[in-house]
Amino acid sequence: MKQLRIRLKENSYNIFIEDDILFHLSFYIKEIYQNKKIYLITDDIVEKHYVELVKNSLKNYEIEIVVVPHGETSKSIEVYSSVIKQLLDLDIRRNELLLALGGGVIGDLTGFVAATLYRGLPYVSIPTSLLSQMDSSIGGKTGIDFYDRKNIIGCFKQPKLVLIDPKTLHTLPKREWNNGMGELIKHAAIGNPKLFTMLKHKPEITEDIIYQSLCVKQEVVEKDEFDTKERMLLNFGHTFGHAIELKLKLKHGEAVALGMLMILQFGMDVGVTNQACYKELKNILKQYELPYEEPNYKDYLVEIAKDKKNLAGVIQLILLKDIGNPLFYPIKESDLKELMK
Repeated sequence: MKQLRIRLKENSYNIFIEDDILFHLSFYIKEIYQNKKIYLITDDIVEKHYVELVKNSLKNYEIEIVVVPHGETSKSIEVYSSVIKQLLDLDIRRNELLLALGGGVIGDLTGFVAATLYRGLPYVSIPTSLLSQMDSSIGGKTGIDFYDRKNIIGCFKQPKLVLIDPKTLHTLPKREWNNGMGELIKHAAIGNPKLFTMLKHKPEITEDIIYQSLCVKQEVVEKDEFDTKERMLLNFGHTFGHAIELKLKLKHGEAVALGMLMILQFGMDVGVTNQACYKELKNILKQYELPYEEPNYKDYLVEIAKDKKNLAGVIQLILLKDIGNPLFYPIKESDLKELMK
C-alpha cells in the first residue's frame, strides 16, 4: 500500500493506493464520516462493474445511488441539474456524504455537486480509471463543460479522502487506458524524468507508478492550491488540448497528447524547446498508441485566447526546454494575433 498526505492550509486529506481497497472501504470511511447515509454517484458502465461490490463493502451504511450516462456529455448543466434533483428527492442533508465512483467525469461532476449543493457537502473520491487515479482525483478542481468550452464552469472543492484501487484498471477498455497514459506521460515530462524513462519500457501500472505520478501533482498542488502560479505547470499540453478536445471529439488524454506536441512545436518556433525533446515525446506517444499527428497550432491560437486561464489578456503557456525542465512563457493576446498572420 502507498499513502500520500495532501497538505493544504485548510482541508488537507489522505490518498490511499492499495490493490483490493474496494473490499474494505468502511475501514477508511469511518475515520472521516460518522453518519449513516451515503449517496453514491456513478455512471452506467462503472455501475455494472463495481456498485454491488462497493455496497457490500459499505454494508454498515445506508447507500443511495444516482447513476448518470457515461462520457463527457454528463459534464453538462442538464446532468448536473438532474443529479441535484435526484439527491433532493432522496432527502439528502447538508452533513451527509457523497461518494464519487468512476473516472474523471464522475469526479468532476460529483465534486461540483459537493461544492454547490447546500453551499457544500463532504465527498470521498474513488477513482476507477487510470486518468482519474493518477491525476484528476486530487487537487480539488471540479466543473462542467459549457458553450463548447471545457471545464468553464467550476470551482475548487477538496475531497475528504481519496481511495485508489489499481485493480479497477483491469476492466478499462483499451482506449480509456491510453487516455490515462496521456496524463501520466505529461506528469513524467514536467516533473519526473526517471518516470519518463521507466515508461519507455511499458511497465505494468502498479501502486508505485500511480504513486510516483501523484507525487508530481502533490508537489505543485501543495505550493499552489488555487492554480495561480506553480500549479499552472500541470497545464502543459492543456492549452491547445482543451481547444481541440471537444472540437475533435477526443478523449481528454488523447487531446493532451496532441496538445503537448503542439506546444512543443510552438516552443521550437520561438527558440525555447530542443528538437530532441519533441522527438522523445512523439516517440513515447507512438509507443502507447496515442495520437501523434498534431494539428497546426496556429489554427488554434484564436481558441486559446478564450481559455479560462487567460488572465486580463495574458496567457501563461507552459513550455519544455527538455524533458523534466518546464518553464512559464507568458504571451499577450495581442501577440497571439500577430502569430496567426
